[in-house]
Amino acid sequence: MRRFLPVLYVSMLMLPAAAEAGVSATLGVMALSNSTKQGGQGTEGSTVLSQTNLTWHGSWWGLGLFAQRDTQGKSEVDTAYGPRLELTWNPFFFEYGYAMRLNRSFTDRAIAEQEGTASMLTLGTRFGLGAAKVTPGQGGIAGLFLQFTYTMRTQTIKTQDGKTLDEPIVQADGYPLFGIGYGF
Repeated sequence: MRRFLPVLYVSMLMLPAAAEAGVSATLGVMALSNSTKQGGQGTEGSTVLSQTNLTWHGSWWGLGLFAQRDTQGKSEVDTAYGPRLELTWNPFFFEYGYAMRLNRSFTDRAIAEQEGTASMLTLGTRFGLGAAKVTPGQGGIAGLFLQFTYTMRTQTIKTQDGKTLDEPIVQADGYPLFGIGYGF
């Protein structure tokens, strides 16, 4: 909750620019092949991470929500959702996202579920397709666009199978996403 308060505060400062606001929706995907084993157990197969964003844009900022689903082989599924804040300098943008809820579910080990939070820093770019227009009041693009991003994510696992951990598990990773979106 403490990490969400700065996002809320900054969004309140941006309300005067709301008269120029527009909305965009994006879907990004990353896929790769992996195999991780320890003692004969672990994930194996493909990793597919998808992220959906719904963002309300001002002329140089965006405030919205995101949802992620990260499928790691046949044995692990991670889901996360929360608010996001975006600063835009066309065609580039910088984003901070905070997953208020992170859930990791396993089918191949004694651990069934882990829960916690996550934070993400993203650098990305958007390019209009076809008749898409660069429109400052739409967060940069009105119409169909391509989006490329690189995200640094830190996950903090606080509970395991419903019990609070003595010491949280912290996992940091980075990944690219390729996506398509539409600005209204």
